[in-house]
Amino acid sequence: MKIRSAVVVPNPKKQRAVRLKSEAESFLEQHGVKVKQGGDILITIGGDGTMLYNKKKYSQPIFGIGSDRSFICQSNFKNWRSVLSKVLRRCRIEWRSMLRCRISGKTHEDALNEICIMGRDHRVIEISLSFLGRRKIFRADGVLFSTPTGSTAYAYSAGASKLNPLAKKYEIVPVASYMREFKPVVVPDSIECEVKVLAGNADLMIDGQFIHHIKLNSKIKVFKSERKLGLLKPTA
Repeated sequence: MKIRSAVVVPNPKKQRAVRLKSEAESFLEQHGVKVKQGGDILITIGGDGTMLYNKKKYSQPIFGIGSDRSFICQSNFKNWRSVLSKVLRRCRIEWRSMLRCRISGKTHEDALNEICIMGRDHRVIEISLSFLGRRKIFRADGVLFSTPTGSTAYAYSAGASKLNPLAKKYEIVPVASYMREFKPVVVPDSIECEVKVLAGNADLMIDGQFIHHIKLNSKIKVFKSERKLGLLKPTA
């Protein structure tokens, strides 16, 4: 892929990211890359959350600059110049699958990490979950649906397995299931899940960035998104 232009978006709440924006833009121009809206690629500065938030607004392949704790970002505040210069010379796009959900017929944002249903009042909720011809009713703090990319994040902390980031699967993971009534399970990404909250107040969160209230017994459909997110990787 030949990169001719780029748009740079920092996290406005992080001063370090805002300061780095002009520095990154100068770096790009020095390497013959024009900085403009609608560029060939998107460069986010701030961390994984900045990338997850901006994927809704932009469709370009992404290069992320984050902290040492970032999992998805390809570089950090210390090494971004060397990594980005390699990407600008020669790169490939690694396409990551995402999940999508529909609540009572309304489709919401794509999830690169996970879709999470959690009790709003910090209390256990009762969940009905249907997939692969099975129906399971259990009580838990919540349940999350994790992509392969997100399997190293919240899902792993909740007891799920790490998946290959390019796996054609996703995980269904209970959060503190009462008496371990339901354990994490990996399913093919071709299947659709249906969820209902039978008791308790709950919210649905997408990548920790977007929150939607859930009404009791609303049908929540979780399925693989038609859209994929492209991460820029240097090619040796």
